[in-house]
Amino acid sequence: MALEQLDDDLWTVTHPLRFLGLEIGTRMTIVRIGDDLLLHSPVPLDDALRGQVESLGRVRWVVGPNKFHHMFIGPWVQAGGEAWGVAGLHDKRSDVTFAGTVTEDAPWTEAVPTHVLEGIPFTGEAVFLHAATRTLIVTDLAFNIQPDAPWLTRVGMRLAGGYPGVCCSLLEKLVVKRAVMGPELARVLTWDFDRVVLAHGAVIETDGRERLREAYHWLDMRALPAGSAPDA
Repeated sequence: MALEQLDDDLWTVTHPLRFLGLEIGTRMTIVRIGDDLLLHSPVPLDDALRGQVESLGRVRWVVGPNKFHHMFIGPWVQAGGEAWGVAGLHDKRSDVTFAGTVTEDAPWTEAVPTHVLEGIPFTGEAVFLHAATRTLIVTDLAFNIQPDAPWLTRVGMRLAGGYPGVCCSLLEKLVVKRAVMGPELARVLTWDFDRVVLAHGAVIETDGRERLREAYHWLDMRALPAGSAPDA
């Protein structure tokens, strides 16, 4: 595993990951805020990666951004980071001592505004905006599996609605609370971003806002609640 710098104060690390027999990979995003680092959806920790990450700054916040992206939090916390997880993750990971719950008032949100999507309670996902680089950071909100993925992955994800291109899976369509999610996603789409970093598939380097909107074209996003524009 190696760091890939996407922009100023923004890096990713990709790692192989199989889910239900499919190789979908996973990605950790690192945001530097002053001298501190926010680790979003952490990957496994080894000595080489630890050295690379610590060369960037102090690991401060190790974030489980939904109820499924938490597997590798423990070692990073043991290495000195603070564990933060979305609501519901604390009970699921009773082996981890969490410093707090991911909310819109979390300590990093002045630099990285955060919104918890209550419209998908199955995952409880929070999305993050690195405003300085106009980058939206998500986990399972969308997928961008590429044609060079293993054939079994492409077939399986196509059957699940997660391939080809930027799309959400059938699971999101089945479990989403549409009346809640439509306005929530409309709010996120008011944020100023172009790039989208996903946990699974290729980073969307440009036109990320429109591609995310297209992935959720089946939602009614016309009703944006008064006063819901984010502070970003």
